[in-house]
Amino acid sequence: MNRTYKRRAQRTLALVFSLAMLTACGGDQGSTTASPVSTATTSSSSTSTSSTSSSSGGSTTSTGTVDYASVYKTLNWGTTATVSYGSSCSMTVTSTGAAPYHDDYYLMPVSADRPTQVASAPISGLALALVAYADLPSTTAGSSITFNTCPTKASTTTSTSLGVIGYMINGEALFNAYEGTGKVALADNVSYTFTNSSGTHTAYFIDKCNSHATPPRNNTGDSYSWHYHGVPTCLTATADTATGPSHIIGIALDGFPIYGGRDINGNVISLSQLDTCNGITSATPEFPNGAYHYVLPIGVTDAQSSLTCYAGTVPTSTKVALLIQRNLCGQPARDRARKPKALPTTRAPETVALIGAAKTRQPG
Repeated sequence: MNRTYKRRAQRTLALVFSLAMLTACGGDQGSTTASPVSTATTSSSSTSTSSTSSSSGGSTTSTGTVDYASVYKTLNWGTTATVSYGSSCSMTVTSTGAAPYHDDYYLMPVSADRPTQVASAPISGLALALVAYADLPSTTAGSSITFNTCPTKASTTTSTSLGVIGYMINGEALFNAYEGTGKVALADNVSYTFTNSSGTHTAYFIDKCNSHATPPRNNTGDSYSWHYHGVPTCLTATADTATGPSHIIGIALDGFPIYGGRDINGNVISLSQLDTCNGITSATPEFPNGAYHYVLPIGVTDAQSSLTCYAGTVPTSTKVALLIQRNLCGQPARDRARKPKALPTTRAPETVALIGAAKTRQPG
């Protein structure tokens, strides 16, 4: 076997592994209908069709086009994120993975470096240890994701999977509502109050900003990253006024914008106004004529605390890029330490097609 063949075989195996992991983590099997995930390409123009919305969040009459790309270029990104622009419909966000806000203490899954259990998550029963933020590894796991800034709705919606589903403008990732335990994160929150030489403190599994870290496997040398499971209250407190309308606070992987939980008049948006993906077409400060966008609702701690699905299309290359980050599938440390389960024996049509295409490029 010559070197060229070896290199090509290695690349093919890497692609097959990444796509298999994509399938195993639910990345391309989450269509809300029986149809496979849409693989239609996104629009090459800088505009997307907009429509008005009924009180239940459903689209009705078309009202024209929405220039998402131009609005995205006006956003003020935080210091933990760097943004660059490629084509008229391409934007790359590189995040350091660091926390824009953090508490002094957190509750994290028990591990070899954190063996003392001080609390249990109320629903999952996850054993939690006390960790000082100052004792966490100095290295955070960053990522670089390219967004389509001219999003269009796909023919079917696709369920969000564990791990990154979008990025906030402060550079922190957004996850869906679930932990690797399969339970809703915000509903499984717990606190632990203790006293030490510096005073009395309360540590939470998820902090007051609705965020926490993907737990490092150890406290020496392992990297980790921060993410939200619901509306980032510390971010909306600076982006919005207390009773005013919500502004863009992030972008989902399918390219549609993410907002807090208030409408253009400052009224709290109810779950009944949102579609199955937490989306709605309505006026916002950035899109006064109306645009489709996602909402992170206020005060919600169930499965709709974050995006449940994508209305648009997430490129497969983006899914694979995220899955080969260090913390695959966003699983807590105790789950990653277990022997992995066998990969599914059936693959989604998109995965089968891409693996087949890779094989045909091999010599012989």
